[in-house]
Amino acid sequence: MKTTEFKAWLKSIERMNRNQQDKLRKSLEGKKDTDEVIALIERSSDDKPACPKCKATKLYRWGKVSDLQRYRCRQCNRTFNMLTGTPLARLRHKDKWFEYEQTLIEGLSIRKSADSCGIANNTSFKWRHRFLQIPATRQPDKMNDIVEVDETYFLESFKGQR
Repeated sequence: MKTTEFKAWLKSIERMNRNQQDKLRKSLEGKKDTDEVIALIERSSDDKPACPKCKATKLYRWGKVSDLQRYRCRQCNRTFNMLTGTPLARLRHKDKWFEYEQTLIEGLSIRKSADSCGIANNTSFKWRHRFLQIPATRQPDKMNDIVEVDETYFLESFKGQR
C-alpha cells in the first residue's frame, strides 16, 4: 500500500462509528493471533524441513498458502507445508486456536467451547479430536533417566480352537 493511500485509510478510521471501529479492532487482533500461531508452527519445525512423502531435504519454496510457507520437493515434486501430515492439517480459523486450546484446558464441553470461540459445534467437535491427537503423535523416541517396568497381562482367548 502506498503512503498516501495509507494516510487516507488512517483518516477514514476517524470517520468510522463505534461499531465499525470494534469490528476493525477485532479483525486486527485475530490477525495478531494468526501470526502468533504461524510463527509457533514454523519455529516448532526442525532446522531443515523434510518432505513428508519421501523424506528428502532438498526443497525449494513454493509460495504461501494461508500465510504458511509452502515447499516443493525436488525429488518427488510434491508440495507441502509444516502442517502436512499432522492432525492440524487443513484446519481453518488459526486465529481461534489459542482461544480453543484454553477452553480445552478449562474442560469446557464442545458446545460451550464453540460458543466462547465463535465457531460451529461441528468445528468444535473436529478440533477437539484433532487437538487431542497431537500428544499421541509426539511420543519420544527413546526414554531418559530412570525407567520402571512392570508386568503386563494380555487377555488371550482360545475360544473356537481345538
